[in-house]
Amino acid sequence: MSTAQQDSSTHESKRINALHGYSILNKPQEDQFGHMAKLASFLCGTPIALIALVDEDLLWFKSTIGITYNEMPQGISFCEHTLTGEQTFEVYDARSDERFKAHPSVVGKPHIRFYAGTALIDEDGSKLGALCVFDTAPRKLSDAQKEGLEILARTVVAHISLKKKSEVLIANNHRYEELLNITAVSPEIHCILDYTGKVLFINNAITNILEYTVEEAIGLNIWNFCHREDINRIVKIIEEGLRNKIKEFVIDFRIVSKTGVIRWLGWSMVAKNGRWYAYGRDITENKKVEHELMKLSFVASKVNNAIVINDANNHVTWVNEAFEKITGFNLDDLKGRRLGDLIAGPETDMALMERARAQTKLNQSFTVDLLAYRKDGQPIWLSIYNTVVFNDLGNVEIEVEIIIDITDKKRVEREMLEAKEQALQLSEAKEMFLSVMSHEIRTPLNAVIGMTHLLIENDPRASQIEDLNILKFSGENLLNIINDILDFTKMETGNLQLEALPFSMKALTTDIITSLYVGATKKGNILELLYDDQIPHLSGDKTRLYQILMNLLGNAIKFTDQGKIILSVKLLEQDAVNANLYFEISDTGIGIPEDKLSYIFETFTQAKTDISRKYGGTGLGLAITKKLLELYNSEIQVKSREGAGTTFSFALRFAKASAAVSEVKPALQPLALSGKKILIVDDNEINLLIAKRILTKYSLEIDFALSGEEALEMVQKNIYDLVFMDIKMPGIDGFETTVRIRNLGGNYFSTVPIIALTASTLNNEIVRFKQSGMNGHILKPFKLEEIRDLLSAYLQP
Repeated sequence: MSTAQQDSSTHESKRINALHGYSILNKPQEDQFGHMAKLASFLCGTPIALIALVDEDLLWFKSTIGITYNEMPQGISFCEHTLTGEQTFEVYDARSDERFKAHPSVVGKPHIRFYAGTALIDEDGSKLGALCVFDTAPRKLSDAQKEGLEILARTVVAHISLKKKSEVLIANNHRYEELLNITAVSPEIHCILDYTGKVLFINNAITNILEYTVEEAIGLNIWNFCHREDINRIVKIIEEGLRNKIKEFVIDFRIVSKTGVIRWLGWSMVAKNGRWYAYGRDITENKKVEHELMKLSFVASKVNNAIVINDANNHVTWVNEAFEKITGFNLDDLKGRRLGDLIAGPETDMALMERARAQTKLNQSFTVDLLAYRKDGQPIWLSIYNTVVFNDLGNVEIEVEIIIDITDKKRVEREMLEAKEQALQLSEAKEMFLSVMSHEIRTPLNAVIGMTHLLIENDPRASQIEDLNILKFSGENLLNIINDILDFTKMETGNLQLEALPFSMKALTTDIITSLYVGATKKGNILELLYDDQIPHLSGDKTRLYQILMNLLGNAIKFTDQGKIILSVKLLEQDAVNANLYFEISDTGIGIPEDKLSYIFETFTQAKTDISRKYGGTGLGLAITKKLLELYNSEIQVKSREGAGTTFSFALRFAKASAAVSEVKPALQPLALSGKKILIVDDNEINLLIAKRILTKYSLEIDFALSGEEALEMVQKNIYDLVFMDIKMPGIDGFETTVRIRNLGGNYFSTVPIIALTASTLNNEIVRFKQSGMNGHILKPFKLEEIRDLLSAYLQP
């Protein structure tokens, strides 16, 4: 495209835009334009006249005289040539003019021969169309007619421009009326001031805010309403702004109402043409909130915990200084981003973070402990307390997150957990060590005590009896010490639990007094039982109560000579289910110094350094008693005076038994076991010898196996009525051997009674007895009564 073509295109585009700007196309014909077309026809003496507006494609006829067209394609019009020149364009005879002789209006109706037209040019020089006249005969216009036609054309353009300006004015007036209506009902102040601040216009909001009527406020100076303390500040801001050519101001200052009420108003002010156009709204509540937020912000900035404020989209808007100290991130790092996106790292629990975000989406607050990462990449544990703040409409406004650095706490928790694990391992190791040592001690002790019993029962010489009794006493004393140590270890590791079986309290306490009577009288003591016959039948752990009372009465006898020891048992209260009993053990022995009372329940501790030398003992008895009573949720009380005796007391709660338990032991009946066959499995030949010696007197057939493998062969070759199975053996142990026997199949292998022989009292082994298929266990060293009871239970019909 040539430069001339580009200029022509640009000029045409400008002309079209100007035409469309008048908004007169595609509208009905108007009377004003009709009058001017009629005047053109009269002035020029032509039968046809019209006013045409030319757009991209069509001629729009705003008024026509002599024809009825409303529009016509632009390409076949006379007006196109009119717009190319500056003067009136005239065609004398269209039939003889090469440009128009084939024009449809020339060769057909209305058979145009003459044309004259003047361009409609607006004040910007844009040609909008043409004022045209036509005749069916050739002719020419006089100069006066041409001048008149051009004057009419300018009149048409003036009318078009006036119409546009009128429409703009009407629209502006409409907008002004709407603005006035808005300002009239607006709760904010809208006003116009002169350059001194005098009110020229103000809306009705002045009444609600300043308590003046509009009429009262007109003519007053706006600065008279300003709070005195704010005037100098406001004047300084405006003067400096005006000196710097600033015309728009946004400022806050206080105003004083007619009755002296002080309010904060936020003002937007514009200076123009010597006037101030101002808009002010009441921000008193905002200022109060802002003041409170400033105080909170000051507090938040000084606290040691990190504080993060998020917008409703969970994007950070503010953090305090503590947050940067804790995490290394500042507000520039976080602003507009989600907190979790920055502090997450390789070990962060992202599932936990997503659950927290899900709660946020549900507008729910949450608390979470999270492994996060500082800006420098160092891991850090954070406890995040999230709170959702709602606005008056119930929508989320912000999310006051309080973040606490709990790295040290987590480290301490981890160390405590590790210490707990170590303590548990040490406890288990201690229990295992003591159990192993117990097993190693009990095994030879079994031989000592077992052989002692056998020798005593084998008609020893008179000179041997005392020696054998000393040996028996020493062996049993050693066994008691081992039992005490194991019991104490069980209680420390939480492996000792109380049983709940029916028993007779009277029978138990009577047996205890009877068994201790000989030892007490040897020292010249009186041993007495005071028993309350109102005590009902009870259910509980008879063995542990026996142990408690034996410890306390044994101590009383040990530390009393030529005195009195009393066991008192009383019923405190009872209901349909339970009974509370009071136990008291008093003596008139050596007593305990007052300053030592707090030590006597500690392990391996005695009241005086020479006690152990004079009286013996390990110092475990009272410690075990105290821990046993703690299993009953009871505490032991002690009263003592040195040289005047000691009293121990405690209360226990028992369940009541549904039926009575015999208070008299049944007399031992002779066992009829002839023909019964048993197998003893033990790798220790001494244990086998003792077992054989003990069991032979019951007329039993006895086989022996020194290993688990040998036992498996023998139970498949013979039918046994009972198997005694040692636990610890080389090769396959007693548990594995029992499992293999049970898995052989058939009624005999699944039902033959298998009793464990053990020197260990570990709880997990007791559980394994049942799991492996054993029917029970007997503890080394063997007690003859236990052996007899067991044989009676499994071998007698």
